[in-house]
This record gives sequence, C-alpha cells and structure tokens, in this order.
Amino acid sequence: MEKELLKVMKGKMFVSCQGYDEKTFHTTEDMVMMANAAAIGGCFGFRVNSPENVKAVKKQFPNYPVIGIYKIEREDSEVYITPDVSAAKELVDAGADIIALDCTKRKNYLGEYGWETLQKAKEKFPQVLFMADCATFKEAKLAVQFGADIVSTTMSGYTHETEERSEEPDFEMLKKCKEQLNAFIICEGRIWTREDALRAFEAGADAIVVGTAITNPKLITKRYIDFLKEKKIWQ
Repeated sequence: MEKELLKVMKGKMFVSCQGYDEKTFHTTEDMVMMANAAAIGGCFGFRVNSPENVKAVKKQFPNYPVIGIYKIEREDSEVYITPDVSAAKELVDAGADIIALDCTKRKNYLGEYGWETLQKAKEKFPQVLFMADCATFKEAKLAVQFGADIVSTTMSGYTHETEERSEEPDFEMLKKCKEQLNAFIICEGRIWTREDALRAFEAGADAIVVGTAITNPKLITKRYIDFLKEKKIWQ
C-alpha cells in the first residue's frame, strides 16, 4: 500500500499548510481552509504540522495524502521537526500517511541523530512511509541507509552548515540524490515560482512541496516590499 502511494505521488505537488504566528493564519480552522484552497487549486496532498491539524485535515480530505510533522521546540536542541518516536506515534494516530522528521547532522534532546530516530520509528510503524528532511546529500544518504522511504531538501539553507546557500531550491543536492540514492526524492524549500517547480523536476525531484509561496501572505508581501526597497523604488 505504501509503495503504491509513492507510485501515484510521482510528478505531483503537495502544499504545506502551516501556521506561522498568532497575528496571521494559525488556527486549526485556518489550516483546513488553506488545505481546501489548495485542493480546489488541484494539489495532490498536504504537509501539515501537529497531530491536531493532521487529524482535522484528514477528516476533511480523507482521500488526500498528508505528510505529517510535529514541531516541538526545546532549548536543549535545534532539532524540532518530529524530534522523537513519541511525536511520530501521535502523527500516526492522527492519520498521517507519511511522517517527516529532521534528519540533519544535529542531535535531538535525547542525544540521537534523526536517522537513528527514524530507524526506531520505522521499526515501530512499518506500515507508514517515513520522510527524511535533510540539508545535505550526506545526510540524505545516511537517512536512506537507516530506512527512509523518502528524502527531501527541506532543511538545505536552514542549518549552520548550509546557511550560505542561495534563495533558490538546492538543485545540486536534488541531482546528486537522484543519481546516487535508491529512494523517492522530494524537493522542498524556497520554491517561489512555476519555473522553480519545473527546474526541481528536471533536476531529479519525484515530487515537490510548496509552502510559503502559497500559504504565507505575510512573507509573500514582505518579499515584494524588500525587493522594491532594494531597487530604490519604495522610499
């Protein structure tokens, strides 16, 4: 069943429906409305944060696959995307079809790397697809070795090692993953335009996830304003 989902996912786009802060969209109702808009627009599935929101979106859209994540921030670790097996369990119980977790070269609050957490979760929930959010090819390779069904470029540009990356998706990492790894490859992060999406597929992505460019009006607006100020048009 899980492998069948990967087959139909190929060439498709997920929309990341996540809250950003209490001054903008953030409630469960908001997330369901975001998903509704994306579904009407024709997306294949959603990426959703927290068991509560996953459950609500799956209830409204039972036939759409959901990539579930659970962001839990702690002072003792930089890892916050589904940081442990218990977080993964809550997402499984909420109905997520795919569980994504941080698989960067950073340890969680338990002192484990994400690929170690992934292996434990995979053993506990063999019926679920697991997606490794990575920042580098080396991390993606390790994640596959530890059982990841899917690897993604989600964290490229968001770790100390990769913070100098450009504002565009990590096409180089995508290409390398496609050439050297036996896994489903997802491009996520900094896909701002249709051209970015096309280039991601051309670089080797099996599917893509688009978030901010669709579901974050605050940052979309800020991006326009910053550009106009940079060009000395907005004084």
